[in-house]
Amino acid sequence: MKLTIYRILSFLLVPMAILFAMGVLLFLSTAFANPALLFPLFLIACIVIYSFASLNFLIKGIDGKKNLKKSSKDWIKVNAIVSIVFALLMIIECVVFLTHPEMMQDVVSQTKQNAGSNFKLSEADFENYFRITSYFFLAYAITLCIHIIMSFQYLKMYNYLFQGEKN
Repeated sequence: MKLTIYRILSFLLVPMAILFAMGVLLFLSTAFANPALLFPLFLIACIVIYSFASLNFLIKGIDGKKNLKKSSKDWIKVNAIVSIVFALLMIIECVVFLTHPEMMQDVVSQTKQNAGSNFKLSEADFENYFRITSYFFLAYAITLCIHIIMSFQYLKMYNYLFQGEKN
């Protein structure tokens, strides 16, 4: 039963990983021009790497019963640690925004003010969009945290898959 939940969560993470991967590729050149973007881009890239490395572990290792390289276990572990930090930050941020609507209203009004006449949505619509997005990212971050915890359990349980370097 637990493996079925892990499998479902793994496939739920893939669409976001694909979107994040496209975002990383799109903003990579911008990040080199603006070094302040490198750290968030690094965090998002780690989520992408973790998502695909853990999916590879599930499909080839657990389901396919093939030995995996020791480095694939290291990729999962390192990127899982960075991903869980990002997920916890995302959970905290979403909870703060959802429990303190006045902060969300401040962000919405600042965004509208900075965008000027280019801002097409009303403040109420944008605030509603922001709230829905916050709920979505909260659900995603919780899913990611649960998946990472389960991954560490399965890495211990299927440790024998990483013993051989035959790939």
